[in-house]
Amino acid sequence: MSLYLETALQVAFIWTLACCTPGANVLLTMNTALRYNRLLAIGSAAGVTAAVILWGIMGASGVLIILQTFPWLFGLLKLLGGSYLLYLGLSKIYSTLKQGSKQPYDIAERENLKSPWHLIRLAFFTSIVNPKTGLFVISLFSVAMPKDPSWPITILCVSIMGSITLLWHLFLACVFSTTSAQTLYQKSVNLIDYLTGGLFTLFGIKIIAS
Repeated sequence: MSLYLETALQVAFIWTLACCTPGANVLLTMNTALRYNRLLAIGSAAGVTAAVILWGIMGASGVLIILQTFPWLFGLLKLLGGSYLLYLGLSKIYSTLKQGSKQPYDIAERENLKSPWHLIRLAFFTSIVNPKTGLFVISLFSVAMPKDPSWPITILCVSIMGSITLLWHLFLACVFSTTSAQTLYQKSVNLIDYLTGGLFTLFGIKIIAS
C-alpha cells in the first residue's frame, strides 16, 4: 500500500507542476474562455484531458520508448506538432489583421460561432501533436514510476494525470470566462489576439528547433 501512496504522491506533485507550466494547452483554454464562453472552454479542457490520458497510455505501453529509440520518429512528431502550432499562431495573427478595426463580436454572437465538440477536437489534436506533453510523460514515468509497474499502479497514475489536467483547465475555464475577464479582453481584443497568435507561433518554432 505504501508503494501506491508514494507513487501517487510523486505523480501528483510532478504532474501538477508540468500541468501548470505555460504552454500551448494552457493558452488554448484561456483564449477559448476569453473569446467565447465557459461551455466552450470546458470543451477545450475535456479535449486536453483526453489527450493527456492517451499520452499516459502510450507511455505505459512503451510507445514513447519507441519514440526515444528512433530519434527520427520523434523528430517527425516535433515537426508535425510545431508546424501545427505555427499554423494556429499565424492563422490567429492573420484573422486579427483581417478584422482590423472592425467592431469585435459581442458575447452573444461569438457563442454561436463554435460548438463544444469542435473545441474538444481542436484541443485534443493540439495536445496530442504537442511533443512537449510526451516529454513530460517520459520524465514523469522515469522519475516517479516503479521499475516494473503493475497495471493497477499504471491506471492509478494515468487517472491522477487526467484528473489534475481536467481540474486545472476547468479552473482556467471558470476564471477567464467571467464577465470581468471578458470585458477586459473586449477592451484590448486585437492586442491580446496578436499576443496569443505570437505565442502559438513561438511555441511552434521552439518545438521545431528543439
